[in-house]
Amino acid sequence: MKYIRILIFLGIAAAAALAGLYYFNAPPRLMRDDIIRVAPGDGVITLAHRLKDRNLIESRRFFSSMASLLKMTAVKPGKYKIPVGITSFGILSKLNRGDIMKARLTIPEGFNIYQIAERLEKLNVAKRDDILHLSSNTPFLRSIGILASSAEGYLFPDTYIFPEESDPKAVLKNMHERLNLVLGQVDLSRMNELNLDRHRLLTMASLIEKEAKIGSERPQVSAVFHNRMKKRMKLDCDPTVRYAVKRFTGPIYLKDLRDPSPYNTYIHPGLPPTPICSPGKAAITAALNPAPSDYLYFVARNDGSHFFSRTYREHARAVNKYQRGGNGPYGK
Repeated sequence: MKYIRILIFLGIAAAAALAGLYYFNAPPRLMRDDIIRVAPGDGVITLAHRLKDRNLIESRRFFSSMASLLKMTAVKPGKYKIPVGITSFGILSKLNRGDIMKARLTIPEGFNIYQIAERLEKLNVAKRDDILHLSSNTPFLRSIGILASSAEGYLFPDTYIFPEESDPKAVLKNMHERLNLVLGQVDLSRMNELNLDRHRLLTMASLIEKEAKIGSERPQVSAVFHNRMKKRMKLDCDPTVRYAVKRFTGPIYLKDLRDPSPYNTYIHPGLPPTPICSPGKAAITAALNPAPSDYLYFVARNDGSHFFSRTYREHARAVNKYQRGGNGPYGK
């Protein structure tokens, strides 16, 4: 009988322990979805208080004791989504895995630094002002290998997955490293022949990216810019005017064409001081491989394509046809 009583006692104790474990591990009543932020240096005890105060765990002591017992005290900083119904162990596991909230971010080819910064802020990856500040911070740019006055053109357009509320320095470094990876896949052997270094290559590619709406036209657009450079003609590139006045949509006005900004290629010969957007791999390749043509002009047909001309007279007639509603012979 004595042994039976001991077994019964042990059974009751085990059942009570299991019931307690279940109770304290279970999600609290009236729990709601929530988000918590773990700062660098936050410990398990600090987090246990925070979680209890927000009704995300049943017991502070149980949470911190469980973490110590299971050697799961190495919580990782970041922003976490805590869904309703998750257990205390589930929350602890999430914090130890570093299962932070992340954003899937796509930067289209042709986005400039201002558009990139706005998208990063919209998706809660980094603050717009922080990105813009760092993008012109020379010591920081040098630290990640950008030997230019701006990060413009040095951030590769691609799809990224970033933690929400990321370090903006890490974001820019990651995007620049992606550019380096892509440049390593491109044949750069013609750079000297075309009088290009890395900065001039990215600048030329950015102009091509903004002008060529149809991929097959990139080599022809590249040829026009290279040919005009050889003849010391101004590039007369409309997107550089938009960049100069920082108005990226809508019409270009006569006063814009007269803006004295060094980015205005209607006034200043040669390439602008920096790229005007983030060029993709195809635009970079086109900058290195202009079509074998003597084209010097192109005009938009208003369907995404362009009409290319060798002489100003041809170009003027094409402008009359496509931009001024004339009835010239072009495009038939």
